[in-house]
Amino acid sequence: MKNRTSPTTSARGGEPSRLFSAPISVAYWKTALSSLRSTRILTTTALLCALCALIDMFFVPVGGAFLRIYFSFLLAGLLCMISGPVLAIPAGLLVDTLSFLFSGGDPSGYFPGYALSAMCSYFIYALFFYRAKLSLSRLFCARLCVNVFINVILGSVWKHILYGNAYLVYFISGAVKNIALLPAEAFLMLVLYRRLVPVLKKASLVPAETELSVSKRDYIICAAATVLGIAVLILYYLYKN
Repeated sequence: MKNRTSPTTSARGGEPSRLFSAPISVAYWKTALSSLRSTRILTTTALLCALCALIDMFFVPVGGAFLRIYFSFLLAGLLCMISGPVLAIPAGLLVDTLSFLFSGGDPSGYFPGYALSAMCSYFIYALFFYRAKLSLSRLFCARLCVNVFINVILGSVWKHILYGNAYLVYFISGAVKNIALLPAEAFLMLVLYRRLVPVLKKASLVPAETELSVSKRDYIICAAATVLGIAVLILYYLYKN
C-alpha cells in the first residue's frame, strides 16, 4: 500500500519528489523546519512580508465602514508557498504588526486578535500550498477556509469586541461578502500563481516539481461556487429590503 504521507515520485527517472501528498509526515515537518536555516527563503519571506503589509494599506470599501476588499492575500499565499507552515506563523505576526505601523496605527490601539487571525491565515495557506500539488481546487479550498474560519467567524468576534453591535450583524454581512468574493479570489490566485510559479522554480524557491494544474472538476467547483455566491447576494439583498 502506498504511503500517502511520504514524498511522491518524480517523473524524472523515478527520483523521489520533494512534494508531499499531505502535511502529516515527519519528513514534511523536517522540510518545513529546514526553511529556518535557508538564507534565501528567510530573505524572500522578509521581503514578501513588507510587500504584504504595504498592499494591506489599500482596500476597496463595500457596504459600510467594516466591509473591505483586500488584495494582500495574493502575496500571502505565495509567501506561504515558499516559507512553509513553521515560518508562516511568525510571518503572519510580522505582516500584521507592519500593517499597523504603516497605516499610522488605529485609534483604538494595537489589537492582538488581528495578529492571531493573520498567523492562523498564513498557517492555513502554508498547509495547502507548501510542497504540494497545486490545483484550482486547492487554491479555492485554502481561500474558503480562511474566509470562513478567519475572516467571518474570528473576524466577527474581533469586530464585536472592538466596535460593539451584535455578533450576528458582523457575521451575516461578513459571510455574504466572503462567500460572494470567493470564486473571484480563487481565480485571481490562479492567474497570478500560474505566471509566478515558473519564476519561483527558476529561483529555487519552490521545488522543480511544483505545477499548478486545472481540471474539469476544478471548473465545476468554481462554477458551483459562483452560482452560490450570486444566490447569497440575492438573498441578502431581499433580506435587507
